[in-house]
Amino acid sequence: MIGAGASGTLTAVQYARAGGDHGALIEAGARAARGLAYGTPYGAHLLNVAAARMSALPEDPEHFLRWLRERDPDAQPGTFAPRALYGDYLAELLDDEQVASRITRVGGTAVGMLRDGDRWIIHLHDDRTIAAHNVVLALGNLPPYDPLTLDGPPPAEYVRDPWAHGAAIGLDPDAPVLLIGTSLTAMDVAIALRHHGHRGTVYALSRHGRAPQRHAPYTPRPLASRPADFTSPRGAMCWIRREIATGAEWRAVIDSLRPHTATIWRSWSYAQRATFLRHARNLWDVHRHRAAPAVDAEMQILRGRLVNMRTAGNSIEVTYAPDGKLTVARVFNCTGPACDYARIDLPLVVQLRRAGLLTPDPLRLGVETADDGRLLDTHGKPVEGLYTLGPLRRPALWESTAIPEIRDQAAALARALSP
Repeated sequence: MIGAGASGTLTAVQYARAGGDHGALIEAGARAARGLAYGTPYGAHLLNVAAARMSALPEDPEHFLRWLRERDPDAQPGTFAPRALYGDYLAELLDDEQVASRITRVGGTAVGMLRDGDRWIIHLHDDRTIAAHNVVLALGNLPPYDPLTLDGPPPAEYVRDPWAHGAAIGLDPDAPVLLIGTSLTAMDVAIALRHHGHRGTVYALSRHGRAPQRHAPYTPRPLASRPADFTSPRGAMCWIRREIATGAEWRAVIDSLRPHTATIWRSWSYAQRATFLRHARNLWDVHRHRAAPAVDAEMQILRGRLVNMRTAGNSIEVTYAPDGKLTVARVFNCTGPACDYARIDLPLVVQLRRAGLLTPDPLRLGVETADDGRLLDTHGKPVEGLYTLGPLRRPALWESTAIPEIRDQAAALARALSP
């Protein structure tokens, strides 16, 4: 497994529990089992899924809830636990004796890999190599791209990676700041700033000016099969609106589609998927990927398109369309994880891409994969022994970023790869 965030950890744990042996987990840095999401130091960063649905083990749905109750007896199925605590949970699973005895943890960064007969030879940054019959790319979420191309270097007070260490250091606590984006990432950054004592206005700019909705209790209304109207994005949106218009709770309507999302997505042509991404993605995202009820990000949301930003003394002057201008002390890039694998410049990704073993999808959501998670080469053929899961599989599955989906993918991989 290359990558030791949540995706890599879940795969390693499932592989060991399925009886797999001689596994290796390559981990760069000190974020094993946590990655970006669960390595946060802020207790106010909460899970976006209730505890009852966050078990790492598909065969034991209440595993995380029991673990949580050992630390917080008041925890309920609907509790939205701190994300850092979930990182501790994953780390404990990885440290479990059964897993530790079967999985070798290797510190380092994979920079390339080549096929040698029936094995892959993985090259690490320090010239070490690892041989493996099967490789799982568990790269997780990557830092965002810059939201625009500047003529020169970006202003000194521009923070490209919102998770960068010390992003709030030296910031005047009363100065206004701007977040580019109004997603869950923006909410996290706003919460982190308040944790550091920031009192100034936190502006958040996005084209649609929408922030994620909140979770709230509802009565589930499961669907036995996908609705017939879902032959096109337009039909899908019309069905959702009709259901809500009848008085159905909108969260129940959206969540009833979750078991059918991959089937619906696969049934659409590339043109239909592109239409959905262009016209309905933002509306879907803010209702589908919701924040915990207790989250209070305190953002002043602005609607517009970022046009330019330039240094103005010790501040940044930001221009946005149609006619907005703002001067702030710092700008944070909260546009979301990079996912265009035609542009991603990680050495391992570049090498695989140039070798024709990793194919970015036309919609730039991730990489092309087969039904079993194997990467597809530039000829559309599965690459033997090279798998992935999680965010990289969005082109095939669409919903492929949350723990409930990733744990199922990890379990399926473990069954396929273990003896």
